[in-house]
Amino acid sequence: MAKLTILGNSAALPANNRKLSAHLFEIDGHSLLFDCGEGTQFQLINFKKSLLKISKIFITHLHGDHFYGLPGLLSTMSMLNREKAIDIYGPKGLMEFLHAINEVSKSEPSFKQRIHIVDVENKQFLCEEKGFKVYAFPLFHSVASFGYLVQQKEFKLNIKKSFVHNNDIPIKWFQRIKSGEDYIDNSGTVFLNKDIAEQLHSPISYAYCTDTGYFPQIADYINAVTLLYHETTFLNSEKEDAIAKKHSTAEDAANIAKLSNANNLIIGHFSARYSDLNDFLKEASPIFPNTIIATEGLEIDL
Repeated sequence: MAKLTILGNSAALPANNRKLSAHLFEIDGHSLLFDCGEGTQFQLINFKKSLLKISKIFITHLHGDHFYGLPGLLSTMSMLNREKAIDIYGPKGLMEFLHAINEVSKSEPSFKQRIHIVDVENKQFLCEEKGFKVYAFPLFHSVASFGYLVQQKEFKLNIKKSFVHNNDIPIKWFQRIKSGEDYIDNSGTVFLNKDIAEQLHSPISYAYCTDTGYFPQIADYINAVTLLYHETTFLNSEKEDAIAKKHSTAEDAANIAKLSNANNLIIGHFSARYSDLNDFLKEASPIFPNTIIATEGLEIDL
């Protein structure tokens, strides 16, 4: 149904063989890239992911470790003669940055780059495809920073086989039942939809939250999310640094996951000062047991 691949998990600096922020989320035939730190295109190649299949790119904020890889990625796509347009979402200034790169390098992309400026104060719808929608919402950082939520659309219901076998249902009723209607037969008997139809698969969702200080409002934007990625730049022993720099600790991330009623939490964006990432897991897990470290190359099927 969907797959997340961790491309980079380091904060600010590439260190300890860890690359900078980037996630690839594949859903319903679409490849969505979240952030594009320096070296992202190399990670895509390393993990055998197609650069040309990426249809949308979402940039959280304009700090270098989250978007300096974008010009190189777009340039490579152009040299590979990409023709399909790409949609790029990000804060104010992103359009000017990309235009300046093209002007200075005297390069003309081989494909259309549609830049969409994100500037929201609450959760806001951004775009949709046949099977999913994407929303943006504010985070709490030293510059304008936004989180993103991918929400799979509701599936049509399946009519229970036993009901189909035991009843002569007119063809015109099938889609109505699958859409949630109660069924009324020729004698006027009402069959409640909840008794005759069922949801075989629950829609999944994925939230990408970095960079941000502890910001409880996030929980309202992503309630009951299937998979939450939340930054954990610092351990609780450096709580003062986290507050001063508007970043989060592993404990903060776990508390947001708990408040959000998330199913699973992935923690990443680790400061270069740390080499043993298990310390982050030890801090988060007692608060939110379903916590995973965002190891580069990790693939999670949803």
